[in-house]
Amino acid sequence: MSEGAISIKKAIPIIVVTWILSLITTLGIVYVAPNIFPPLTTEKVADNAIITTKLADGTVTSAKILDGTITAVDISNGAIVTIKVANDSITTEKIADGAIITVKLADGSVTSAKILDGAITTLDLATGSVTTIKLADGSVTSGKIADDAIITTKLADGSVTSAKILDGNITALDLADGSIITVKLVDGAVTTAKIADGAIITAKLADGSVTTAKILDGTITAEDLATGSVTTIKIADGAVTTVNIADYAVTNLKLASYAIPFNSTYSTSPDDTDSTLAWVDMDGMSVTLTLDRTSHILIIFSTEAYTNQQDKQISVRALVDALVAYPGSIGLTPREYSDYSDSRAYTCTLYLPSVSAGTYTVKIQWMVSGGTGYAGSRTLTVIALPA
Repeated sequence: MSEGAISIKKAIPIIVVTWILSLITTLGIVYVAPNIFPPLTTEKVADNAIITTKLADGTVTSAKILDGTITAVDISNGAIVTIKVANDSITTEKIADGAIITVKLADGSVTSAKILDGAITTLDLATGSVTTIKLADGSVTSGKIADDAIITTKLADGSVTSAKILDGNITALDLADGSIITVKLVDGAVTTAKIADGAIITAKLADGSVTTAKILDGTITAEDLATGSVTTIKIADGAVTTVNIADYAVTNLKLASYAIPFNSTYSTSPDDTDSTLAWVDMDGMSVTLTLDRTSHILIIFSTEAYTNQQDKQISVRALVDALVAYPGSIGLTPREYSDYSDSRAYTCTLYLPSVSAGTYTVKIQWMVSGGTGYAGSRTLTVIALPA
């Protein structure tokens, strides 16, 4: 420190005392005799002379602020508190896009009218938030339902009507076993193609339902017929041919009376003839026979005969109406009569083949070569065999 200089330590008290005296003097003038200074008008203050530090806290009132001159940069961040905002003063354009976040919305404050129609998207909806009561009747259309979303439990009993089922879409797997009952089948709906081969068993056929039209011609075999089921009335006239009859099957009891046409006669009264030039009818040896078909006629004749002259003979023949049966004339060679015990018995068989159907008279004729011929007990039997 130079000689004669005042030290800092000695100077500080002098400075403090000087500042205090100056302050007291200033305050005294301002508060005790303010009018001793002329007024400070606007024009006496230089532009921009009033700076922040010149303003006492709380000195700038609303009246001192020019309307409309407070800008965003004049306001401290966070300075606008709720009480400073007038009701209804924040309009749409004062709110920045995206500024209204979830926590700024009071619960229940967003009404239907405040939501732009069509603005609610899938992401805006909480999972499970759209309940039944929130859906308008008829609002869930086909396009709003995901494919395969409608499962069995979602369908009310009896809700699926015929109109809701696409024609032709019910398959065998959709039908429960035994679900197709009689009343569900339209009359005539079960066609041949719908019946499995062999599915129609005996129990499924109504008694008397199988008519002749339903049986394929020629398919009824012996195994199909019950024993004894083919009765007389079931056999067409003329249907049983030779090949249908077993060998030796037609016994005597199977033949109707006169099934084989025949007739016979006999006589025990003696007859005689001395005709040598013409055939005459033998007494009692004539029968009538009716043929229903062409037949072979067998004629069996027997008699006891004799003549009254040695070496004379009796000739016989058979006529079928006017036709002479084969072999024609047959000669008998009886012994000459001495007594009745000398007569001889003769039998001959004659026939006429392929005689047409009709009624015929069959008779025996005879004549002698000489003398008189006699015939005792005699028979005539005529049989017609099928030609």
